[in-house]
Amino acid sequence: MTEEKKESGKKESQEVYMSGTGFEVIGVRPIPDSSRYMTPSKVFIFWAMASASATTPLIGYLLENLGLVNLVLVFTASLLLGLIPAGLFSEMGRQFPVPALVVSRKTYGYLTSNAFSALYTVVNIGWFGLNDSTGGLIVASLLHSSPVLWYLVFGVIQVILVMYGARILEYFYRYTAVVLVACYAVLTYFLFRYYPVNLHDLLTSSSVDWGASIGLVLAFSLLSWTYKISTATRFARPYERRSASYFLSAPLGIMVPVYLMGILGFISQKSAGNWNLPAVSFPVTSALAVVAGVASVGAALAILHTNAMNLYPAVADFITAVQPAFRSRRVEQISQPTSTVVIGIAGAVAAILGILQNATAFLNFVGDIIFPYTFIVLLDWYLRLRPQMESGKITVRDFYTPSRKVRDNVNPYSLGATAVGTLLNVVSIPALTPLYAYFPQDLFGSLVGALLYFLFLRVT
Repeated sequence: MTEEKKESGKKESQEVYMSGTGFEVIGVRPIPDSSRYMTPSKVFIFWAMASASATTPLIGYLLENLGLVNLVLVFTASLLLGLIPAGLFSEMGRQFPVPALVVSRKTYGYLTSNAFSALYTVVNIGWFGLNDSTGGLIVASLLHSSPVLWYLVFGVIQVILVMYGARILEYFYRYTAVVLVACYAVLTYFLFRYYPVNLHDLLTSSSVDWGASIGLVLAFSLLSWTYKISTATRFARPYERRSASYFLSAPLGIMVPVYLMGILGFISQKSAGNWNLPAVSFPVTSALAVVAGVASVGAALAILHTNAMNLYPAVADFITAVQPAFRSRRVEQISQPTSTVVIGIAGAVAAILGILQNATAFLNFVGDIIFPYTFIVLLDWYLRLRPQMESGKITVRDFYTPSRKVRDNVNPYSLGATAVGTLLNVVSIPALTPLYAYFPQDLFGSLVGALLYFLFLRVT
């Protein structure tokens, strides 16, 4: 490598990390090639650990009425429905290494997209609070202490991790994966040993609402993460050609823990009466009690995996929303660590206020507002924006330059299509009831919104 290239790589590295502290300060700017290092295996582990939370077994409890066979079928249907959009977003991050909400500035208009960024910041704060609640309650029950204390402790640890950015998060996920798997393996052994599983109970199901069940899983896992995938894969190696391994690594990474931990949560609820496996009380001797306690605390610490990946995109969303207010590059640099602290505090407050008690309503809300946005941005990128960038009609600078023109700030076509999709997600239409029994309503409404936008593109 020539001296000139070395200096260029050093300069690019400094653009990503604050010299002296190691904090990530790139914000929502494109990631330099020298800092793009993630391979497919690293992307898989990154998203598997982000998805593997102490809250993940909750889906087994929420869908307890399905029975084990139907639960697996619902997970599989969710994977098949969410695989393509999640894979395409993964590739988008490699093609244009910025968060999705920066891309959508050309889809929705600059200020409209920034308004979405503010809204999704609130959504991610809700996810942060939901997971913080679960982990805090587990440790509090084990140590007979106040859960509020642990909400704050977990919050501080997550804030510190996120301040160091994607590089440290990827290392943290990779080297704690073995610990998490070992802890859940120990707890699973104790569950099957001390709470015998009744196969008849596991297979028994009541009437199944396939559409609502699949929609809940998608909102709990794959499609709620999809628009965030490019925030991580922008650190993957630059796009050169289509790659099946990169395409599959993120969606499979998200869904594998849903299968494993969702089934565990289901079995734990059926046999021990508690979906939250680390919080199950095992009738063990004093020596084994220590082992079970250590495994429970280790499993509860999985909260750090998921919540760091709730906080990290929330910071990107927030910076995207407020970027027009930046007056200097120095202010822009300190915005990322500062925003991390502020949003981390907000997430801990959400946990303290009891967001866990409203989990189902929150998950449905997530699907209603995020799914239409996800499909419309995806459609616009591959059909319009990416070809325009390749031909030079638009440049990277265009995504960061505010405009005084109304059309550049509010795109009526994408906004109208999103409004129609969201409306179909929340309004019950009797004629469509038979369809919704088998196909998720919020996915149907979102696809209709995307189709409407496609027609707008073709007509205009």
